[in-house]
Amino acid sequence: MQSKNPVFRRRDAFQSAGYSASSMSSEQLREMYEAPSYAGPTSRDRMTLDDVVARTAMTLGTLIVVAAATWYLSGPVQASHFGLLIGAALVGMGLGFVIGLKHVTNPAVILTYAAVEGVFVGLASKVLSAYAGDDGIVMQAVLGTMCASAAMLAMYKFKVIRVTAKFKRFVVAATLGFFLLVMVNFVLGLFGASFGASGLGGLGLVFAIIGVALACFNLMLDFDYVDQGIAAGAPSKDAWFAAFGLTVTLVWLYIELLRILAILRGGD
Repeated sequence: MQSKNPVFRRRDAFQSAGYSASSMSSEQLREMYEAPSYAGPTSRDRMTLDDVVARTAMTLGTLIVVAAATWYLSGPVQASHFGLLIGAALVGMGLGFVIGLKHVTNPAVILTYAAVEGVFVGLASKVLSAYAGDDGIVMQAVLGTMCASAAMLAMYKFKVIRVTAKFKRFVVAATLGFFLLVMVNFVLGLFGASFGASGLGGLGLVFAIIGVALACFNLMLDFDYVDQGIAAGAPSKDAWFAAFGLTVTLVWLYIELLRILAILRGGD
């Protein structure tokens, strides 16, 4: 009969593995009996809010620096800018899918994604501000993104909107549906049959407003992911994945706000 005493159970485990007191020195036995039991990961190995804030600052900092450089080095808007814009969007999308599906937490990969998104944001900002004839819409979109993010964080913290399982399913389903419609519109646009979901017309304005709402809801999911990860003792490297999610959502929110401003100003 196996004893429930942890010391005797350790002895039984040694004997079942082929060890016995007769084949080991008293010093070896004493070291084994006195060895501390496994205490689990230390607090240094667990994700904290400070980790998430620091990693997000690094990804957004990289994105902003690259976007600013792209803006100033790309020169006046030309036809070639549209090709580069689409290319950066597709590369960023592909890399984002890999990171999201494989749960990549490698800092180099995530910072590379931030740099690619920086090129996309810089080009999109320049093209849309040129369309509107007003460089000021970029700063307005930045301020709008900051205000919307702060408002969603406040609503999350004060539980104005509760992130329940039903809410998550709704947001994920709506986001996937929105993305599929935009992708179908993009593919049709290659053949000259776009229905304007990602354009700068009336339907584009409707889709941009829906996009802002969905991006705000996705911020709630990002905040919940961070809270759940901290509560569950997720490894510190998951802070990079949380920073990736926040970066994706903030870029989406910024672009949709910028598109709304460009559409409204473009008709002046």
